[in-house]
Amino acid sequence: MRIAVASILLCLCVSACGGGEAEEPAGEESSGGDAEGSAYDGPITSTDVAHGKEVFETHCEDCHPGGEEDVGPSLIADPHTPSALRKQVREGSGKMRPFPEKRISGDDLEALLAYLQTINAVK
Repeated sequence: MRIAVASILLCLCVSACGGGEAEEPAGEESSGGDAEGSAYDGPITSTDVAHGKEVFETHCEDCHPGGEEDVGPSLIADPHTPSALRKQVREGSGKMRPFPEKRISGDDLEALLAYLQTINAVK
């Protein structure tokens, strides 16, 4: 599950952050797992699905067309919690570089999660 989240958002960063072949250091687990008890916890705070779709199309679509597998894994086949997705976007893992707030604001991230929920990529 952690690997799937890492791969899901891997392409997000690869396309949006200029690519790169950084590898995950040996012995480290993907940071895509649930981030319970962290700053990433909490319900999705946006209902702006239209804006979330725009964020997805800008940063995610190249690797996850329609939320499906392509360069990155399917977001729909293995849905994740909002906290796990927040952590993956902010911290990245493996080949996926993190998206700091200056690239995807907190409001944009919440709208993205609202959109991902409509395509069954959030559990």
